[in-house]
Amino acid sequence: MRIFVVCLLAWFLPRLSPAQTAVDSTLRVIDSLYNAGSYSAAELESRRMLENPLLSDSLRIAAEQRIAFSLVAQEKPALAKEHFLAILRRDPSHELDPILTSPKILAVFNDARATYLAARSQEMDSSLVSKSRTPAGITFRTVVFPGWEQWYHGRTPLGPILVGAGVATLGSGIALAFMRKSAHRDYLAATVPEDIEAKYDTYNKYSKAESACFIAFAAVYVLSEIEVFMHDSAVTISPVSSGSPVGGSGLRLSLALP
Repeated sequence: MRIFVVCLLAWFLPRLSPAQTAVDSTLRVIDSLYNAGSYSAAELESRRMLENPLLSDSLRIAAEQRIAFSLVAQEKPALAKEHFLAILRRDPSHELDPILTSPKILAVFNDARATYLAARSQEMDSSLVSKSRTPAGITFRTVVFPGWEQWYHGRTPLGPILVGAGVATLGSGIALAFMRKSAHRDYLAATVPEDIEAKYDTYNKYSKAESACFIAFAAVYVLSEIEVFMHDSAVTISPVSSGSPVGGSGLRLSLALP
């Protein structure tokens, strides 16, 4: 296995060295052109270097930076800012040496960094808003249980109140239904007149309470449906002419459904 690895490296490294040497040579040529004041030529060579699809991130940053430097030297700060932004998108922590870099280049770079940070902050805020945004529209929850739709859309305290009222009235009605059935059996099993009357009174009391609870649940349910409909619909009332020969006026009621 060691022999195989050694042979692979012996085959691969000689082919890697010329490519790395060519890149280093290109960077030296670009720096020489820039230092000699040939800024357009340095920019052109840097752009040619970027056309290599096999460049690593660090080399792409180096080429982008040399393009930006050359553009600043050519009095094209807006174009240079775009290349600094490309660098920051690839490496947000990228910095320039404040001692070795000219103030003019530093000013463009700092402007690009401020733009990049502002855009990233706006993206983060938009992401948080989209995550916290309550869902819109009417869903199946409207018909399943009162208040569930309002609670789902984050409309508090109305949603929890309606859900609580629905649970209380429906739960009480179901519990009283079982109690009424039990009282009805006791009433039918009674034989003594006094006992029959007492058992009937208990059965009748449970029956009325059960009906009241289910009626209350129906009222909560209808109230919830009306509230959902009114909340998600636009109601407008406008005066109109009656259009009759006698004359007069009237009101037009219109509903704009979502």
